[in-house]
Order: sequence, then structure tokens, then C-alpha cells
Amino acid sequence: RERAVRMAVDLRLDPATKRVQRGGTEIELTSRELAVLDYLMRNVGDVVSKRQVLENVWDVDFEGDPNIVEVYVRHLRNKVDRPFGRASIETLRGSGYRLSRG
Repeated sequence: RERAVRMAVDLRLDPATKRVQRGGTEIELTSRELAVLDYLMRNVGDVVSKRQVLENVWDVDFEGDPNIVEVYVRHLRNKVDRPFGRASIETLRGSGYRLSRG
């Protein structure tokens, strides 16, 4: 399992300690929010589909509503973007999501 600290501008995720910070401010995330953010950060700059998020964060056999991804992306935006005046998690209609590099 990868242990490197992930960075996207001033957003920092340490998978070993499960700590997230933006500009030095600690952000509390649930384990599922952390997993979604970790997946986005491992693919920073790339568009990932809802299906890819489900397969990598939930599992390939997930039987629930795929819109659960939208719910978690909204939670993340409310915790890691909006309080800091950022919009780093982008939605690309019909394609998926992208965590911007800058």
C-alpha cells in the first residue's frame, strides 16, 4: 500500500496518519470521505468516472445507488473547498470528477 503524502496545491493528505490539511488547517473527514479524496488525489489532474470511484473506493461488486459518489463529492466540497474559498474538485458533466492541480 502506498504511504506517500499526497499534495494538490495547499491540500495535503497523509494516508499513514489519515490526516488531511488545507493550508495548514486540519480537516476532519470520515473514512469514506478520506478514501474518495485519496482516490482523487492519486489521480490529480485526471478525469475519473463515477464508476471508477465506485470500483476503487467501494468495490467492483457495489450494488447500491451509484449517485452515492455525488453525495461524497458534495461532502468533500463542503469540507475541503468551500470553507477555504476553493473549487478544486470539478464536475465534468457526463465524464466524472477531477481534482485540479492548481
